[in-house]
Amino acid sequence: MFKSKRLFKTTFTFLLLTIVFVTSSCAQQQNKNIPAAKEKSQPVATQKIKMSINGMVCMACQSTVKKAIKSLDGVTNVEVSLENKNAIVTYYPNLVKLEQIQKAVNDKGYTAGKPQEVKQ
Repeated sequence: MFKSKRLFKTTFTFLLLTIVFVTSSCAQQQNKNIPAAKEKSQPVATQKIKMSINGMVCMACQSTVKKAIKSLDGVTNVEVSLENKNAIVTYYPNLVKLEQIQKAVNDKGYTAGKPQEVKQ
């Protein structure tokens, strides 16, 4: 395939250096994001709220609301009750705001009520 060992060594060295360069560039890009990630992940106590939800009439509605809330970064647990027409949400207040939780529910066509803090 290669006409000489020298050409093979040169090509191999070039490919190896290219791989090392690309890999180190990716590592440097990832390191740039670490301080921001550390700022967000500082230990903060979770909060728990109870929020009424109007418009749910079936289990599919219940599932849709749960998925919408759970998809938000910072939400750790969601319990949605079709019977009681409410949701109990545990979340990190430094990562997600109450308004975002309400908006996620409202954007799916339901009406989120005023959140009330639940003692943990």
